[in-house]
Amino acid sequence: MSELEQEAQNEENPQIVNLSQASVEKIEAELVRAAQASIGAIQANEVDMSMSAVGAVKSQKFEGNRMIVGALNTETTALNTSAVGLLQSNQIDFNGKALVVVANTVEAQEASVGLAVAQQISARNIRAGLVIGREIHGDVQSLIDPRTALLSGVIGGMVAGLIMLVGKLLFGRKK
Repeated sequence: MSELEQEAQNEENPQIVNLSQASVEKIEAELVRAAQASIGAIQANEVDMSMSAVGAVKSQKFEGNRMIVGALNTETTALNTSAVGLLQSNQIDFNGKALVVVANTVEAQEASVGLAVAQQISARNIRAGLVIGREIHGDVQSLIDPRTALLSGVIGGMVAGLIMLVGKLLFGRKK
């Protein structure tokens, strides 16, 4: 079965939670350590996980290795070989895949991102659908650059306007 070890000062809000090969719905603690665990939601000051899956995390500091995370909201994040849906943090050190990354500072070694929004992005090799940043350093490959985004917006607006105009002419009310 699963092994669950909790060290706590009281039963309602444990200070430290250690999980190994466990499945838990929700954890609220000061420090959470987990390996090979499945967790619905975590609210903690510090989280250290490996080879685990978690739905949502809210913490000050998050470190993960070989993780799958739905949504992550932290002050500092270090992820290695992980997949994340939404990653929101002040400072991120990331290696893996993410759908949306919102941060002040992003450092990525090998990453694939759908949308990256940050003040400063430093990358050795990052592939992204759309990158928005004040300072971008390193090898960043964006599928949509600012010129392409602007051109797509203008063409899309013109096409939508023409469709609405034709629709109004064909199906508009007659007086």
